Amino acid sequence: MIEAPGVSAGEHAAFELGALLPAHIEAARALLAAACQHDAADRVASEKLFGPAAGHPESRALGAWAGQALVGVVAVSGAWIRLLAVHPAHRGQGVGSALLAAAEDATAAIESPAARVVRVLDQPGNYLAPGVDLRNHETIAWLGRRGYVQHSERINLLVDLRANPRVSAARAQTLAAACAGYELRRAQPGDAGALTAMITSGFSATWAFEASQAMRAQPPAVHVAMERQRGELVAFAAHDGNNRGLGWFGPTGTLPEHRGRGLGAALLCACLVDVATAGHATCEVAWIGPRAFYDRIAGTAGERRFAAMRKELS
Repeated sequence: MIEAPGVSAGEHAAFELGALLPAHIEAARALLAAACQHDAADRVASEKLFGPAAGHPESRALGAWAGQALVGVVAVSGAWIRLLAVHPAHRGQGVGSALLAAAEDATAAIESPAARVVRVLDQPGNYLAPGVDLRNHETIAWLGRRGYVQHSERINLLVDLRANPRVSAARAQTLAAACAGYELRRAQPGDAGALTAMITSGFSATWAFEASQAMRAQPPAVHVAMERQRGELVAFAAHDGNNRGLGWFGPTGTLPEHRGRGLGAALLCACLVDVATAGHATCEVAWIGPRAFYDRIAGTAGERRFAAMRKELS
């Protein structure tokens, strides 16, 4: 979450900006736990501050220190401000404005003059959220005063996993058995090359990146469908490739010529069973496309809405 509202120009307390390193992770987690009301940023702090994204293997993280105390953080990767947070006790002192300015400078140095647009949070492949939570009115207004505009609205769906009759190992097996001509199973390390090739050619390199991240889990957090006749992977579903440990679902896809045969439903159910087994009460389906599909297969208990925001740099 971007969390840095309430800054007034000219009201600067004594603080210093400097590189934020993995050695600072515990202090960063404590700050994020206090600062981020709508997202569990502290639980994925290392991923958001230091982790790669599709096409962007490196990120730059900065911290703001008041004496020995870490009071603010920002992470920049490519054209995205991936994360920005200021401790509530240090808001209104110019910390957020200083971090935002540093992030914009870093973005301007990376991007070409023809495409100098900085975006907030929604970096493909590594995002805390697909935008600023619409409940976070202060931050949306704070960004607006600094030249950011909302260009779209996005939705995450919430699937209740507690006593949900649509989410069970038995149903997952039944759905998989109904997919005649296909073998549905959990992906194995030996599938990595074929899986990446299928997703990259059939969907996008960003989805392939997220699936590769999910493949690093133990066991792999990816389920696949293979056409028996040709022995080729034709569909996949992943969870916890982004926001690992939070029980987020996606991406998922079925090659066009194999759609309408129940593969997506069976793979979704298998992933939801994984998330429930890990102890999560809900699964968050991120950045959704066809909502009716999720309503029909899993049932949805709620939703979260986000403002996707950006700024054109002069």
